[in-house]
Amino acid sequence: MIFVLEVPHVGEPRAWFAFHGEDLLSKVALDDPLQPWEIYDTATARELLSMVGVQPDAPQARDAFPGIFRLADEYGLDTTLYRADHALERGCYQPEAIPVEAACEAALQRRVSADPAQAPLRGLRVYWSEPQAVLATEAKDDPLFTSPGGWRSLHALREQLLALDVLAEN
Repeated sequence: MIFVLEVPHVGEPRAWFAFHGEDLLSKVALDDPLQPWEIYDTATARELLSMVGVQPDAPQARDAFPGIFRLADEYGLDTTLYRADHALERGCYQPEAIPVEAACEAALQRRVSADPAQAPLRGLRVYWSEPQAVLATEAKDDPLFTSPGGWRSLHALREQLLALDVLAEN
């Protein structure tokens, strides 16, 4: 399981979980200005052409969709390409693999800023496993927990872990 702890500028911290990367993507997309396929996607140049209703050998196709054909020329029609707009440039596809988890973390990090006018969160932690989340509750050096009022963040994470029976009440 993946655990996310969000600390807003206004209001109480909240912790939530996702079962795996695809579940994380669906939950991140709920509060993101981008579409899920902009947060994370994989496609080949052939699939991109198919989405716009064009066959690779169609007349004028190259003129109508030069960006897709640039990808096809450089990487081939059937190479899997990755898109993650928060991690890469907007609308950029690349052949280097980007895990869905990394794309989601980049989207979550965009929600964090010291300035409340810039982003809704002042703090964020992503724990990629139950043991990592449990160990975080025992950490004595995380500023998110040690700063004034940080106990609220720790409490939110502990409550989520208790609710999922990751921690036992004692």
